[in-house]
Amino acid sequence: MIRFLVSILFLFVTTTLVADEVGIISFIQGTNYLSGPRFKKAKEPVKLGSILKKGDTITTENGTCEIQLATQATVRLAKFSSIQIEDLLNPKSKSTTLKLVGGKLFVKAHKPAAGVPSQNQLSVVNPSFVAGVRGTEFLAAAPDVGGTDDDLSAVETGVYVNEGTVAVSPDKKGKQTLVNENEEVLVSGKELKKQILDEFVKDKMRIFEEFKAIKEENYQRIKEQYEKNDQLMNEYKGQGKVD
Repeated sequence: MIRFLVSILFLFVTTTLVADEVGIISFIQGTNYLSGPRFKKAKEPVKLGSILKKGDTITTENGTCEIQLATQATVRLAKFSSIQIEDLLNPKSKSTTLKLVGGKLFVKAHKPAAGVPSQNQLSVVNPSFVAGVRGTEFLAAAPDVGGTDDDLSAVETGVYVNEGTVAVSPDKKGKQTLVNENEEVLVSGKELKKQILDEFVKDKMRIFEEFKAIKEENYQRIKEQYEKNDQLMNEYKGQGKVD
């Protein structure tokens, strides 16, 4: 089976942190859930300010959910969509990997300060095709999960580029096809079809104008508070075991 991999290469200031990076829910509307190994219940309701970590899955039903991935990017899930955070700013590779289980994912990579030398990679994977993205704004689309988003039901499986360039291939070692700004690549069987960006999709990507990144100092503050709360909770559990 062909895999779908969207990789964004861009520059931004890197900060050496001992603790794992986290994602932060910055916008919610309607019904959304969190799940994964660290949650007691099969589905936990998403709340504004909820913290996301490696291994977490976010699923929307009749709602939308916007997530800030550390200081790297902001993503928005459309209705009836789901992603799993497979990696988040890996300390060694500095890469982030999101598995698009299904639905539509809008991704806006935060632009770096001019002249910053470091480079990081953000990838979106899905069991449909492989694409390497060099840019900042795009829509990754796959079949919806658990229902149908009528507003985006006409959007076919593929990658739609609002800004930047996408290198698409049928597999990790296949020949790449460059998909530029205002272009799209669709999956047609095992073939990839490149064409001009559909006006309907282009209009839907106006949503990027609404994205507002959390300032780095605010992100660090939220992250540090989460780490303190997590440490206190672990200490409390430890004391309970001793008693």
